[in-house]
Amino acid sequence: MVKQFGYELEFHDASLDLLAEKYQLQKYKKEVQVPYTHYFLKEEVPLTKHIYLRGKNLSYGGEFISPILRDYEQCLKDLQFYLKILKDEGAVVQRNSWITPFHIHLDRTFLYSREKIEKLLKFLYAFQPEIYELAKGEFDKIRENIFVDFKPLCGEIIEQYLQTENEHFFHFKGSCILLDDQTLELRYFNASLQLNVLETYFQFAFHLRDYIINEQSDQELLEYFYQKALNNGDTLILSRKREKIMRQILQLEKKK
Repeated sequence: MVKQFGYELEFHDASLDLLAEKYQLQKYKKEVQVPYTHYFLKEEVPLTKHIYLRGKNLSYGGEFISPILRDYEQCLKDLQFYLKILKDEGAVVQRNSWITPFHIHLDRTFLYSREKIEKLLKFLYAFQPEIYELAKGEFDKIRENIFVDFKPLCGEIIEQYLQTENEHFFHFKGSCILLDDQTLELRYFNASLQLNVLETYFQFAFHLRDYIINEQSDQELLEYFYQKALNNGDTLILSRKREKIMRQILQLEKKK
């Protein structure tokens, strides 16, 4: 099975027009539907209007979007090239900014059953604080709009969702993830122009996918941590012990 993926990287302080012209990248308006067959730039409405943050005019900026990808090693080579382009043109991601996320899309074919979706949601809820910690990247907190537009996963909502019997079970919106007909979109991450930070995000996403696929994974262990999270009533805080367990479950090495 070919494992397809893609990503979106938002930035500001670099002109989309100059980037598009100088590096022969196509530029689209935010509302335009595009074929994901090439790298391109897209206007991000909050970034192209008059927004001020820390006294700085952020009217320049947008979103750098990948095509549908299948080769991770080539993706990293391309990404390294395009990150240099963005930095050369003055692009930045604001420290602790709410307007510059990094999103990863995974082909949703691995979520082919109710059991797989349930496993995904339970994992994301059980280890929610630890995922937020990873999603900070090089900064010291996650984006503020995580708690505005994409509220933390709610145990009560998940429990209600898992009891539904209709076709809408295979779609899930909000809470830092979007599950539609084609992809699972992980929206947790702070943007970065550092390749090693983005690699960490990719590795989390890919190891999460492999864990969901793996029929031999310890379901009882996941259920234990999920029920423990439910019993805490959505008030879990970061636990370094639980973070270590999460990484062990995903077979995810912590970069030094």
